[in-house]
Amino acid sequence: FSISELTVERSRRPSISQPMESKAAASRSPKEQKQLMDPFEADKCFGSSLPWFTPRTISLIHDYAEMEKTPMFYSKTLAAFAQKYPDIELRTLKRFLVARQLDITKASAMLDRNIEFKTTEMKEFDEAQMVSILGEGRKAVLSKMGKALDGTQIIGFRGCLIQKGQDPQEFGRAMAFFVQRIIDDLGPYVEPRLTILSATNKIEGAVNLPARSLMTIFRSVNSVMGDNFPETCQKIVIFPFPFIGRALWKVAKLFVDKKTASKVAFLGGSTKAGAPPHEDMWRVVDEDQVDAGWLAPLGRGPTPRGQGGRRGGARAYAK
Repeated sequence: FSISELTVERSRRPSISQPMESKAAASRSPKEQKQLMDPFEADKCFGSSLPWFTPRTISLIHDYAEMEKTPMFYSKTLAAFAQKYPDIELRTLKRFLVARQLDITKASAMLDRNIEFKTTEMKEFDEAQMVSILGEGRKAVLSKMGKALDGTQIIGFRGCLIQKGQDPQEFGRAMAFFVQRIIDDLGPYVEPRLTILSATNKIEGAVNLPARSLMTIFRSVNSVMGDNFPETCQKIVIFPFPFIGRALWKVAKLFVDKKTASKVAFLGGSTKAGAPPHEDMWRVVDEDQVDAGWLAPLGRGPTPRGQGGRRGGARAYAK
């Protein structure tokens, strides 16, 4: 299999072989970048209508269906990237391309690191290791919840439950395992998009390490998510976030790329242990989509209205 056979050598059958191109695509414009990720572009070329398949499979289907008048790809950039990675889902290739502004060299380097990460660091990592690091049930650092108002999958993150002396790299691997499980569970036909609710409150009965001692953990999480799950995190909501913290963020975000910074939202509210989220939280998610008791003292049951409405308490994503 070779995408080049479809885009170059089959010039005798241009209606099949040649991707739909434009000046915007050739120059890797923002328009092409939007096209790559826009599901409404699916009807414009054969390949983009089957993002959950690999380029190799798409090629086989395309040939079998004899769709002479339907191009494989509208973008030479995407076609070239697909030729290099014929056995990786097209939707994954798109995310890595967009994350690197359609620069094939940079996107390839990023994807190669992701492949190495999966085949080396994650090869022997299993669910038991994830649970030993992230915890389970009411004591889980990460919880899979419901859906945000924009339809994205909600993940609850409680830093107060991170164990003292936790190795940052091991925590990063555990989070990668957790996120990959969620993506797998969403299925091949759902574009993986996540909303992360990160609570900074202390919780009675939790470890409650000071935030400054968790900075290496947070850096590891940022690195793992950014390098291996590009274009997956839709929004990060951090709460409660005091006024002084907002002032510090204005300085810190100067050192963070604009795309990442634009996804972070800070909410005020009480910093007391077990306090409910600020009311603005419910502009992002509905109460009934957040686990009841998520911010309650450990060992207690569901909490009063305002701390989340999903019954059954916080749940680790472990079966």
